[in-house]
Amino acid sequence: MGTIIRSADALGAAGLIVSGHGADPYDQKSVRASTGSIFSLPTVRENSVETVMAWVAEQRTAGVPIVVAATDEHGDTPVWDFDFTQPVLVLVGNETNGLSKAWREAADVTLSIPMAGAASSLNAGNAATLLMYEALRQRTR
Repeated sequence: MGTIIRSADALGAAGLIVSGHGADPYDQKSVRASTGSIFSLPTVRENSVETVMAWVAEQRTAGVPIVVAATDEHGDTPVWDFDFTQPVLVLVGNETNGLSKAWREAADVTLSIPMAGAASSLNAGNAATLLMYEALRQRTR
């Protein structure tokens, strides 16, 4: 979790929403691994898909056209073909099971990270960092 927080801060994410019971952004190991970025990046913990999606609906009603982009090794759209210049809420699942069915169903698009080696997936920190780097790359071209 600390790696994701640190990458989100370094790569210009607007904030981080943590959902579910797995990772705790305020755990001392996460705070330490964030190297202080937890204090610079708005980070909230929400209990359910419904709460987060209600916030997305409020943002859309207010004129912010947020696209909810899930990640999955079998995603329909390669990460480099997705337009990260628009407002995006990127969903990254846990390393054991990926995203839950509820999160996959809430997504507008499912992204994949094409890989050339034998590995079928990346860990959550690496995947999140790669996605945020691609967003920064597209936004600063």
